[in-house]
Amino acid sequence: MKALVYTGIGQLAMQDVPDPTSDFVVRVLGCGICGTDLKTYQKGHHLFPPPAILGHEFYGLVEKAPEGCGYTIGDAVVVAPYAECGACEVCQRDAGSLCAHKHYVEDGAFCERVGLSAGYIERGVFPVKDKDDVYTLVEPLACVLNGIEQLTLKPTSKGLVVGAGPMGALFALLFSTKGIPVTVVEPSAPRRQRIASWGIETCEPGHVKKGLYDAVVVAVNKKELVGEYIGLAADAGTVLMFSGLARDEVVPVEAYSIHYRQVSLKGSFGYAMRHFKEALSMIDAHREAFSKIITHRYPLERGKEAFDLLASGEALKIVLKP
Repeated sequence: MKALVYTGIGQLAMQDVPDPTSDFVVRVLGCGICGTDLKTYQKGHHLFPPPAILGHEFYGLVEKAPEGCGYTIGDAVVVAPYAECGACEVCQRDAGSLCAHKHYVEDGAFCERVGLSAGYIERGVFPVKDKDDVYTLVEPLACVLNGIEQLTLKPTSKGLVVGAGPMGALFALLFSTKGIPVTVVEPSAPRRQRIASWGIETCEPGHVKKGLYDAVVVAVNKKELVGEYIGLAADAGTVLMFSGLARDEVVPVEAYSIHYRQVSLKGSFGYAMRHFKEALSMIDAHREAFSKIITHRYPLERGKEAFDLLASGEALKIVLKP
């Protein structure tokens, strides 16, 4: 089969690779490019040494299925890239996103077919209503739902999202679908215009009113922004550090806001399966809204072009289609 293979920093190539021999095979209809894919392409990643097939935000059609698994050939499905074990101490604390015993899809999905073990079918495969690229957003939306959960929203909450990249845009749409007033802070005028066209308020950095927002999401991986928005958050508000930083980076925190104003700093990482299932339900219920995140679709053969476009900041979510 054909696959888009990461062969080194800044390098992607179409190659012939062996077809999967697994019990369960999904023919990929679309796979989104995520921030980790882009980071790997630009800088490398210790978990994905080249050559590697990237991509984990995918959906497709069942092409091979064992008898009695609940699926038949031709069924449309979305696949979670991992599932927590459900039995360890961390899972018992309802923190499945941090499970150290996760079950993973073994290979990436920037290819024609992905194979899964029979044991993974019940854990991480879910039927979808039709063939629609919006299902590539289930996994990123699941991560956003985990983040929103850390904010402990109230009926009077006002949301602030720092950054209008694909994840920041998903946060903004999620706040909006929940009926929570939200403002997006973004320096790029084209990105502000895109978000504003959805009926969501935007502003430039430096124009945020202090003390107005109690649910603040930092969706940009700049450590200085965390400290800045802790100072701008409302009393007893929460700042979510959503975008990841390097292990050795230290975030400056204003002690006054933490102690005297009871502002909380939280983090979130990945998703648990309950978030994935909730994300799938939300996308089915608000398909038109979430579809706005997908701004470009490219055939797999033009994958390098798509990665370069995403790196330029001119796109939100790009779906590669074999």
